[in-house]
Amino acid sequence: MSSAASPIRVLVVEDSLSQRELLVRLLHASGAFIVVGVAGNGRQAVQETLRLRPDVIAMDIHLPLMDGYEATREIMRRCPTPIVLISASASEKKSIDALAAGALTVIRKPGGRYADPADSETFLKTLRIMAGVRVVTRFTPRLRPTPSPDQTLPALPAFTSGGAQTLAIAASTGGPAAVQAILSGLGAQFPLPVLLVQHIARDFTPALQDWLQRTTPLPIRIAVHGERLAPGHVYLPPDGFHLMAGGRGLIALRPAHPDDRYCPSADLLFQSVARAYGAHAIGVILTGMGDDGARGLRELRDRGAPTIAQDEASCVVYGMPRSAVEAGAVAHVAALDQIAPYILALVNV
Repeated sequence: MSSAASPIRVLVVEDSLSQRELLVRLLHASGAFIVVGVAGNGRQAVQETLRLRPDVIAMDIHLPLMDGYEATREIMRRCPTPIVLISASASEKKSIDALAAGALTVIRKPGGRYADPADSETFLKTLRIMAGVRVVTRFTPRLRPTPSPDQTLPALPAFTSGGAQTLAIAASTGGPAAVQAILSGLGAQFPLPVLLVQHIARDFTPALQDWLQRTTPLPIRIAVHGERLAPGHVYLPPDGFHLMAGGRGLIALRPAHPDDRYCPSADLLFQSVARAYGAHAIGVILTGMGDDGARGLRELRDRGAPTIAQDEASCVVYGMPRSAVEAGAVAHVAALDQIAPYILALVNV
């Protein structure tokens, strides 16, 4: 991790010479970064990561010899390093595969065909933030610390008449792989509708939907305002909208406002679920940066619903769960592989 006073050391991986030069210029002009190396293909990216040990990697997903997905897998296996994927196409499904393999986030490529002027600022800001994330080797189990007494999974709460009626999940950085693990663990017969908020770059929600549909057993839908929630279906908000529970088992979508800190908002999701379902809901907050979800999850817990946070040892970034725990919003802290079995026990599946 770089100190605040030291420039951040970046490896730029991009096969297009003109695009690579644009990224290098952006980084140099900011004054906060040093480009320690460049690579034009995935195989070279792995070699340069091992040689240079950068603080963060900015990597295109579409690369020759070894694509960004395979390069991410190899880097995370051999030399875990924060990886920020840059993609000109939101339809590139490999971007989401690479997130599951260990990349931290995916953003739109500055200067791409459909680029927005704000993409350059987002690129620099994201690299600054992600350079400070501690990453670990993938495919190696993490040692779990012995939980404190108040963090052990307690006896199952007794639902009042009617039982659980919905499951709300929120995640950010590192979330796609965590969400996939939970949805896979719930199985094809899971009886509750699932409302899912995942912070992801604009336009990448359809790719996330497609990837979850391919890799988990439940139907994954982009939510429609006023749609009735169906058992065993997972709902994602469309780009630019907040996902909320409406009355009478319906979905409510709210357009994003320029002043919103996050869209979609985990706080709005949990608050709406608390007001629509009270104690007849389950709230789960997963790996991610920031504090989104802490206030909403507290409201859900205050109404008697079981609330679960992913533990620090299994999080990519212990930001959102930590904020929720510190806010008194979390009844149960669990390792990622414990969460789905606990949910199934709660709903008696």
